[in-house]
Amino acid sequence: MNIFKANITETRIVSSLGVILLTICCCRPILLSAETEFKPVKITPAATVRMKAWPERIHLRGRDSRQQLLVTGITAAETTHDLTRAVRFHFKDPQLASIDAAGVLTPRAAGKTELQIKWGSHTKSIPIEIEQGETYLPLDFTNDIAPILTRQGCNGGGCHGKSGGRGGFQLSLFGFQPEQDYEWVTRDIRGRRIFPASPEDSLLLRKATMKIPHGGGKRLEESSPEYARLVRWIEANTPHGPADAPELVKLTVEPEFESLGHNEQQQLTGTAHYSDGSTRDVTPLVEFRSNDTSVGTVDERGLVTSLERTGETSVLALYQGEVSVAKILVPSTEQPESWPDFPIANFIDEHIQRKLKVLQVPPSPLADDATFIRRASLQIAGRIPTTDEVESYANSTDPDKHNKLIARLVRSGDYADHFAQKWSDLLRNKRRGQKPRQPGTIAFHRWLRNKIAANVPYDEMVRGVLTATGDVSVNPPAQWYAEVRYLDRYVDDMAQVFLGLRIGCARCHHHPFEKYSQQDYYGLAAFFSRVNRTGGTGVAERRANEMISVKQTGQVKHPVTGEVVPPHGLGGPDLEIPPFEDPRHYLVDWMTQPDNPYFARAFVNRMWAHFFGRGLVHPLDDLRVTNPAANEPLLAALAEEFTRSDYDMRHIVELICTSNIYQLSSQANEINLEETQNYARFYPQRLSAEILLDAIDDVTDSPTRFSGLPKTTRALQLPDEDYSNQFLTLFGRPKRESACECERVSEPSLSQSLFVMNNGFVLSKVTGPYAVDLANDKREAERKVRELFLKTLSREPTPQEMQNALKYIASEKDQKTAFGNLIWTLVNTKEFLFVH
Repeated sequence: MNIFKANITETRIVSSLGVILLTICCCRPILLSAETEFKPVKITPAATVRMKAWPERIHLRGRDSRQQLLVTGITAAETTHDLTRAVRFHFKDPQLASIDAAGVLTPRAAGKTELQIKWGSHTKSIPIEIEQGETYLPLDFTNDIAPILTRQGCNGGGCHGKSGGRGGFQLSLFGFQPEQDYEWVTRDIRGRRIFPASPEDSLLLRKATMKIPHGGGKRLEESSPEYARLVRWIEANTPHGPADAPELVKLTVEPEFESLGHNEQQQLTGTAHYSDGSTRDVTPLVEFRSNDTSVGTVDERGLVTSLERTGETSVLALYQGEVSVAKILVPSTEQPESWPDFPIANFIDEHIQRKLKVLQVPPSPLADDATFIRRASLQIAGRIPTTDEVESYANSTDPDKHNKLIARLVRSGDYADHFAQKWSDLLRNKRRGQKPRQPGTIAFHRWLRNKIAANVPYDEMVRGVLTATGDVSVNPPAQWYAEVRYLDRYVDDMAQVFLGLRIGCARCHHHPFEKYSQQDYYGLAAFFSRVNRTGGTGVAERRANEMISVKQTGQVKHPVTGEVVPPHGLGGPDLEIPPFEDPRHYLVDWMTQPDNPYFARAFVNRMWAHFFGRGLVHPLDDLRVTNPAANEPLLAALAEEFTRSDYDMRHIVELICTSNIYQLSSQANEINLEETQNYARFYPQRLSAEILLDAIDDVTDSPTRFSGLPKTTRALQLPDEDYSNQFLTLFGRPKRESACECERVSEPSLSQSLFVMNNGFVLSKVTGPYAVDLANDKREAERKVRELFLKTLSREPTPQEMQNALKYIASEKDQKTAFGNLIWTLVNTKEFLFVH
């Protein structure tokens, strides 16, 4: 017994320590420095076969303009290396321009010249044309001044951009309303923030440079070009700029994709594109952020530094409401002796293997039969396999047994139970402790289960929820409107669940990391403007049995302009919807168009995350441009297949689970141990609260009773959140307060360990019917131990495990206690608690 307890104790200590370390890492702030240490390049001129430079031609206008150059060296193996800070630069006419060590070119006078770049024997020339290079051009507040306030964080949510401002000074959040910002900067408190007669004495500059106390700290250096630009603007009496000034259209980043070795660097550039066709290098004013700082970091000037970890990160570039992304790949430096044989079952395997080869990370081998049947049964059907199922699968010589197993599981009632519970979580099927709501939650859960069991097309199921009318007695999906009650919640929940978008930020301001504006948000809200509620019992959030209907008309107004916003999908045209028609049907029509960029992608990404523990886009409901997929071609292919199949949910589950990627072992090899984004192995996942309780019940033959439900009801079949059970609460059953899957907690905790170790609820099960049956069973102890392992862990015991178990059983006089302790030990192992 001691060896089993020792193993469990070690597991708990490691798990608890992992929670502590994770908390520390997640809470640690990420600091970006403008003075990142420059690392020498890992390429010599002799190893360089060719060199390229960007841009190929340079055109600058005005003394205030500049251009960040990129110089890249390419080896015979086609690896690339950033040489920008290593090469030598020379102008044919040095009177016209200068260039610093970081490769930033600044004009001095008008004219034409060439920039010559030299790296060993390699040379490259870039033609340069400069207009008005000795003249500072007139400044425009929106295009020249507002970006400085944004980049220095002045209009951030924690500073003057928050509601009500700070220290008596207010700006629009992230500078999305430059007209208001201009008034606040130049006219608020009677214009005392600026002093044109002596610009350097302006309060705006004295605070930013900390010449006088400033709660936001020092934001500007007097030697910086940004400071000089602000001085010139104030000196010119703060011009607003011409009414026909070009508008910012988009931001691009160069390079969009780059592969780096470990501990290498790559300079990025940000280019603003304007409505008049002009472009401007805005690299110093772009905010760069790395999505995964364990793979690579980026400093304030766009210099990316890769670290020791193999993987990839996306670097976000944000500039005045426009966003762009650069992908940085860091392949492994360890080369496998040979690429493992990996059979291709479908296009999923092709896409994943192609990406792994780019990363030079070989996949783990396929899992054994015992591991796979347990994995598939838990993730598809939400239960552990029976002993008969395990033995039958292990003994089968059918080469197609894998696919047949998946086909059987996705057509089982357990599959319908499992995914009905998943969608009940997402759609917030919630009772709130109110008995009058219970018939509605039961009816809605049953409706979801029946739709999944009948494999009703996904678009039809979504339409049934979003366009529900009547009350729950005649139309169970109307229960969604019992919990999701207000206009903003309609939009937020609909977008997060069915489009994979966290669009709530756009309710109050332009989305900081996306292209969505308040106009977009309220265009979606307008689809729900005719929803009407009548009748029902209870008050406010707790009403039950309301009648959902559609009003003759309805409208939504923009909170800033006060103008009526017509209904329209994201990026879609404004719609005119006749009176008495239900706008929600128009919304679903837009969502389910084959070319919709969100609907199909959101579903297949959610299913991928369900089976692999991590979405191709992670977090799984954050499908923004600035959070690209780990494998974009695969996500696109899955979404296309889902659309082509007429939104067949079962088809996508089968497609994923019959891939050989899904069969990979969770055991890491020497190279893929730290790879956690590209599915080189199966990532273990802890069982959800309901599945874990059902698994313990199945092993111990001690079903848990739930008040008011039939005796045979399993935890996975509970229709709402209000069935009291301490085990389910402790192990992370969600309260269904949001539409986010993150509400379900899967991290281990000390309280969980103590509960399983000492609580009578669990102890009564492990010493219950099954332990008694084993104690009274007259078979040899070896056969009983074998059965126990098959029933609990879905595999045969190893010789060492058999020897230890038999030795312990023989040492105990009370055989019920002996088998109870053995059951307790097995259900406390990581092998039982996790899907492997």
